[in-house]
Amino acid sequence: MRKSARVLILLLVFMASFVLPIASYEAQSIVSSNVYSQLKQKGQLHNSYYNKESVNLSLVPSSELSKKVATNSWTSSEKPVMVVENLYLLDKSTLGDTSNTNIDYVSKVVRSISTMTGLKYYSNSKKKWETLYKDAYTTNGPKDRTRLSDNTSGSADGKIIYCVQDDSSFGKMNYKIAYNQRAEEVSAIFCNTTPMYVGPVKAVTEGNLCIGLSIIDCGDSFVVYMIVQCKFPVMPLMENTMNDSLSSRLDAIYRWFVARF
Repeated sequence: MRKSARVLILLLVFMASFVLPIASYEAQSIVSSNVYSQLKQKGQLHNSYYNKESVNLSLVPSSELSKKVATNSWTSSEKPVMVVENLYLLDKSTLGDTSNTNIDYVSKVVRSISTMTGLKYYSNSKKKWETLYKDAYTTNGPKDRTRLSDNTSGSADGKIIYCVQDDSSFGKMNYKIAYNQRAEEVSAIFCNTTPMYVGPVKAVTEGNLCIGLSIIDCGDSFVVYMIVQCKFPVMPLMENTMNDSLSSRLDAIYRWFVARF
């Protein structure tokens, strides 16, 4: 081997020794000590804000995609009337199948829209479990209702998927879902592309209901952050209905994720 080639190889090896491994997240390092203490005790935390001039989100993990979900989910020019955020600490050892507790598998789970069909939620107003989505599937576009197979191949990063959810309370609604994926984190942002009706009343116009989800791999656990933001008419009856519905839906989506293992 020529001397110049040997020198080049040695130089490359030397430089490679300074390349740091991909940073990993630890649950206690991405939330405040107070939040982590409560998470360890309760498993989940919840904040709800109604008709506030400004909202200080206090549960957002300090990870790249969680921050984007918190700041970029809402794109409407109007201010949301209601904001709900949930934070969960999920011990991987409690999952049914621990062989797939990695971000690549999580990425496929959150794109498996059809598996949301039959998802249950607890109705606080009726005090019983009910079906949330009578049907759910991927479609071709923002208002299309042609059924497609779930798009779960490859990475989720940068993917846009459209779907229909036949909501037991609000009827069929279309959503645009924007995904991002990193080595140890995946996120999804759902925004409605068709209106939401409460009975005959158009309660939420297009683009005024957004749900953000980020899932962070923290080694022996997942940290899951969720936020829903919604603009609807400010009135007492609507406040109670929407608070119950939106909060219940976040919990239902979380349980859907857990059930996929």
